[in-house]
Amino acid sequence: MSAVLFGGTVPPLHAKTGDFLETDPYARARLEEAEEVLGSGILPRFARTSESYSREARQAYLVTCAALADRIRSEEGDARLCTAASIGHLPALHYVGALSFADMMRMGEAVAASEEVWNAADHGRVSHFVYRVGRDRLEELRARVESEGGWAEVAGHFSDTIHLLNVSAEHLPLLEREVRAGGGVSVLTFPQAEHSPSNAGLRDRTAEGTAAFRFRDAGVPFVRGSDGVLVDRAEDLRDTLVQDCVTPVDFPLVVGRLRELGVRRVHVIGPGNLFERLTRDHFDVTVLAPDGRARGLTTAGAGPARVGGRSAASPERSRT
Repeated sequence: MSAVLFGGTVPPLHAKTGDFLETDPYARARLEEAEEVLGSGILPRFARTSESYSREARQAYLVTCAALADRIRSEEGDARLCTAASIGHLPALHYVGALSFADMMRMGEAVAASEEVWNAADHGRVSHFVYRVGRDRLEELRARVESEGGWAEVAGHFSDTIHLLNVSAEHLPLLEREVRAGGGVSVLTFPQAEHSPSNAGLRDRTAEGTAAFRFRDAGVPFVRGSDGVLVDRAEDLRDTLVQDCVTPVDFPLVVGRLRELGVRRVHVIGPGNLFERLTRDHFDVTVLAPDGRARGLTTAGAGPARVGGRSAASPERSRT
């Protein structure tokens, strides 16, 4: 059984995806459709942006993911299951049939507008990816920050050693020092708290901005990233999107759930990110990405980069 995964760590920049959007036949078709929906060109503004999460980058990300999904669907048909993380929820909702392509693009604008208003304020919190840190160490890190008058919480588990922590901005240097002192690695910082109950205001804005959109029941069941629960009802899918900003992620639960459901092959769709790495020890993985030349992957003609044939892990290695 196969599943598709729409990762969502960082949207693409033009240097890695511009050629794909201009030359791939699936991308060209989706780009034309998106520009008609939005009433404006995407590529010229995308080429000028230098911000990964700008509105133009988000538009390009959605078009890219839809085009890559079109390609794998045309070659192999629908996958049996779908899952996603962060911004990947929008193309996933289109893939499973909950949103039309036009509504996905329009909803992307509504979500971006909500986040722009929220992020314009300084909430005094950031999120920070750490690597080579065991789960048993996370409580120690949180307690250490709080002992200095700071605030910290776990925003996501991506494996047993890769985690996302939210922390008060002024205590980020302390967190980084403590991570290094324990042999861990500080990887990446985002300027706002992610997947945090402290984002209740953003959740409410997102709910208001997306209330007018019609969701449908999914044709392909969706595995929720926070708890691995299978959802396919329209309102449950809407709620999953709206609640994502306040709900911690637990990707090992997703991996375990996919294997319990009989998944042996996963198509990782979208620009290169850590989800290829998180799935390849557990499944036969095919990556569909627009940035193959930049990542040193083989790109056939004008199509996307594809890597496949990794052996699935034995059942006893099914959880990260």
